[in-house]
Amino acid sequence: MHMPTLFWTALVAALLTALSLKFLKVFHFVKWSPIGWSRKWNILAAESPIVKWLVLIIVLIVLFIVLYSVMQFASKLPPSIMSIVLAVLFVCAVEWTISKPDSVESAFKTVSIPFLCLTAIITRFVVGTSVFMKNELPKKAK
Repeated sequence: MHMPTLFWTALVAALLTALSLKFLKVFHFVKWSPIGWSRKWNILAAESPIVKWLVLIIVLIVLFIVLYSVMQFASKLPPSIMSIVLAVLFVCAVEWTISKPDSVESAFKTVSIPFLCLTAIITRFVVGTSVFMKNELPKKAK
């Protein structure tokens, strides 16, 4: 595993995700707050929004490091398909946790399409980089 690539990929993906979430919230593409977890779980609820965003970015970095590492083992699967599947699963899990829908049909109605698209793009970036680095490093060693 190439550590600088892993770290920089996770950092860029986390920053892009945080900026995208802020963009989605400002323009009302999502009805929930990206830092609303602090109020809901009563973690850092009294802290400033900057601290909450920093904690969110750190959690995202860890999440993307795990995703990058796991995708090293699944490098035979097409990155495009894997990123779409992972994005759909992640967005459904987030939306389901936040909105607590009554039925599956109402759950699909609450999914934010812009959030899904941005998640798929960022997931594709991480998965694609992971698979590329897994396949390219052995070639460069020759």
